[in-house]
Amino acid sequence: MRSSNRDENDSDAFRKGLGFTDETLPIISCKEVVHKDPIHSVNASVQTKFEVKLEEVECQSVKRKEREVQVDLGEKSANDEIQIDMGRFNKFLGRVEPLVQHYLDENADRPNILRQIKLRHFGDDSAQELFTLTYPEVLVDKEIQITSLSWSANGSSVFVGYGSTSHEGLCMHKGAVCSWNIERYKINPSKPDMTVETTNCVTALACHPERPGIVAAGLYNGEILVWDFREQDSLIARVLERQDLHRDSITSLQWIREPKLSKKKFIVSQDGRILLWNPLPSKNNLKLSDAYFVSTKISSNSKSSGKPIGVSSITFNLEDSETFMFGCDSGQLYKGSLNSVTAVQSREEGLAEMTVQPKNPITMSYQSHDSPIYSVNFSPFNRHLFLTSGHDGQVRIYSQLFPNYGRCFAAAQGAIFSCRWSPSRPLVFAAGSEHGGTLIYDLEPQEGAPTGLISSVPVQELPSSDKGSSITCLEFNYKTPNILACGDSAGAVMIWKLAERFTTAQNDEMENLQILAKSFGDS
Repeated sequence: MRSSNRDENDSDAFRKGLGFTDETLPIISCKEVVHKDPIHSVNASVQTKFEVKLEEVECQSVKRKEREVQVDLGEKSANDEIQIDMGRFNKFLGRVEPLVQHYLDENADRPNILRQIKLRHFGDDSAQELFTLTYPEVLVDKEIQITSLSWSANGSSVFVGYGSTSHEGLCMHKGAVCSWNIERYKINPSKPDMTVETTNCVTALACHPERPGIVAAGLYNGEILVWDFREQDSLIARVLERQDLHRDSITSLQWIREPKLSKKKFIVSQDGRILLWNPLPSKNNLKLSDAYFVSTKISSNSKSSGKPIGVSSITFNLEDSETFMFGCDSGQLYKGSLNSVTAVQSREEGLAEMTVQPKNPITMSYQSHDSPIYSVNFSPFNRHLFLTSGHDGQVRIYSQLFPNYGRCFAAAQGAIFSCRWSPSRPLVFAAGSEHGGTLIYDLEPQEGAPTGLISSVPVQELPSSDKGSSITCLEFNYKTPNILACGDSAGAVMIWKLAERFTTAQNDEMENLQILAKSFGDS
C-alpha cells in the first residue's frame, strides 16, 4: 500500500510541474600547492669493463690526399743548378705543340659569345658636378670668357685660357692663363693655383702631352708663348723672328709627334697660315720648321694662290701623325699632309719674307658646312672617323675615305662651338652648344631598336653655369675619362663626373664602330 501511495504522490507532482530559481553561491579560492621531490643521483657502474667507442659522421665526407714532388732536392744550396735534359724536353714540346696549336686555332675561329652580352648599368645616369671654377679678378671685364681648355699630361690639373671674342680691330683686353689642381684635398674654386696674365686675349691653349708643367698659348695678336710652371722663370719660349709671326689671331694649337720622336707645336691662324714650330728651343726662341698656306684658289695640285682662308680648327690622326683635317671660316673642310712638297707662289703680304717657304697642304676636300666650322676632332678608336661642328648648329661624322659626311646631328640648340670624342667609349661624343649646354650623344644601338638605327638626339644635357651662357669649349680628361671640363661664355669652368654608362664600353662597341665606319661608303 505504501508503494502505491508514493507513486500517486510522484505522479501528482509531475502533473503540477516543478519550479526552479537562480541562486548565487560564494566564491571559493584555492591555493595551488606544488610538492617538489628532491632529486637523488646515484653513481653506479657495471662489473664488466668495456671501451666506449666514439664516431663522427658527416653528411658529405671530404677526402684529402697529399702528394709530394717526385724529386727530393734535400738541403742543396740555392746556387746549385738543376740539370735539365733538353733532348727529352724538346721531344715533349714536339708532342704537345700540335695539340695546343689545334685548340688555339679552334678557339680563334669561334665567335666571341661575350660580345652579345649587353652591360646593364643600374643607378642614376646623371652627371655629378664636382666644381665650378672662376677667376673673379679677370672677369671684371664683362666681355671676357673662357676661350680654351687643356688638361695637363698627368690629368691632375686643368689649364684655362681667358679672352674675348668681341673685337673690332686691335685687342684692347687683357687675357690670362690659370690652372687648378682638381686632385688637391682642398681646392678653392675662386682662386687658381697658378695665374699668368697676358697682354692680349688668349685664343688657344695646349698642354704638353708628356710634361705636366709645360703649356703653350696662342694670343689674339698672333703671338705664341710657352711656359714651364715648374721653373721659377716660367716663360721658356716665344717667337723672336717677327716676320714669322701670324698676322691674325691664333685659332688652334696642338702638340704633335714627328717620326723623329720629337714633340713639335702646330699652329693655325685666321691668316691662312699653318705653322710648325720646334717645342723646347734654346735661348727662349721658337724656330719655324715648316709652313703651309691655305687660300681661295688653292686645290690639291695647285701652286698659285688667292686670298687667304682663315683656318679655324685642326685635328691630327692618332695613328698617322702626318695626316690632319682642318676646317675653315668659310665652312670648307680639307685633309692635309705634312709631307706636302708643293710650294705656294703668292703675293700675300708677309709670305715672301718668311724664313721657310710655305707649301700647299691640301690632299682632299670634303662636303662643306654652310657656315664657319668651329671644331674638328679625330676618333681615338678609328683612324678614319672624325667629328666636325659649326655655326650651322650641326655635328657631323665623316670618314676620311669619302668626301660626303656619313651622319649629321642637329639639336636645334644654336651654334656648336666644340665637339670631342670620348676617350673611353668609342660611340660617345660631347658637343658644346650655344643655347643648350653640353650635349652628350651615345651612338650605341639601343636594346630593341632596329639594327643600325642610331639615335639622333642627345641622351644627356649638362647645363652651363649661367642659364644664358654658351659652352665655348670642352675637353675630356684622358687620364680620368669620366671627368669632363666645360668652359662657358660666363667665364666659368664646370668640372663634371660622368655616370658609368658614358665611360664603360660595351663588349661589341668597337665592332659597332667599325660597322658605322664601313656604312659611310654606302650612304
